[in-house]
Amino acid sequence: MLPSAGTFSVNQVHRGGRHLRTIIFEIFIALATVVGFGVGYLLLGRTVGTVDYYAADISTLGPGPENDLIRYGRELIVNTPRYIGRSAENPAMAFAGNDLACQSCHLKAGLQPYAAPFVSTAATFPMMVNNKVITLPERINGCMELGLNGRALPEDSRAMEALIAYIKFVGKGTPKGVRVPGMGLKPIALPAAVPDSRRGAEVYAKQCSSCHGADGKGQPKPSPQAGYSVPPLWGDGSYNGGAGMGKIAYAASYIRPNMPPGSNTHTPILAVQEAWDVAAYMNSKPHPLAPPEKIEVPAAAANGAAPEAAPN
Repeated sequence: MLPSAGTFSVNQVHRGGRHLRTIIFEIFIALATVVGFGVGYLLLGRTVGTVDYYAADISTLGPGPENDLIRYGRELIVNTPRYIGRSAENPAMAFAGNDLACQSCHLKAGLQPYAAPFVSTAATFPMMVNNKVITLPERINGCMELGLNGRALPEDSRAMEALIAYIKFVGKGTPKGVRVPGMGLKPIALPAAVPDSRRGAEVYAKQCSSCHGADGKGQPKPSPQAGYSVPPLWGDGSYNGGAGMGKIAYAASYIRPNMPPGSNTHTPILAVQEAWDVAAYMNSKPHPLAPPEKIEVPAAAANGAAPEAAPN
């Protein structure tokens, strides 16, 4: 997705005291960045009211080419590997470098609050990031190149048009220029201790390995389907080092309200420290290298979240 200064890199985790000062400094910078964006979020978000912006239902669409494009966009989100993944049915459309689906991260086809949803996305792009105007196609191609470890979709392609059409559909009626509540990631407090991959390994074994596997390779769908029932968290089939999930602060913010299954914003299963530690463990494992000069902005910052008051 897009570049940012104060973010965690893959493998920058606590091992026997090494990198301690670096990690503390990076935590401070990452949270400072989040707080800065958070002020604007809080001021704007309180004016939205109580409308449920996460209830978009594609089954309500009738026939017609415009609605067909929206439906195709949702298919690309849900069944990404089939259409544009490494194992795409049409090899010429294999733009992604792995077989992850967009909804591997953007849960419920981009309609899960605090799982980087799409609801306010169209209403807030173009967006200024690091003194550069970023367009929605550029933002989408950030996912293509980093999270999906592939190459950019042509901006005039039917696939790009369909993704934008779907994102606009789920965001219909949202206030222009406002990130509605639930956008981005749920703010997470600072950890009480430096994130530690060794503690994270214990959390992973207890809370994550039954689905993602002890080897982190996830659960492939049964043949001949492409993709995963449960996505891999490291290895060749996972996101590359430039993706948002490759930053410990981003990953911890994503994990706590969403994982393991049964967790939610109001009743997370993992404690704050556990989320940071398992994020450190996950990112201590091998991942594909990021392409040069391609680093993703953590959604916690890009979507304007602020940190929790205190860890628990």
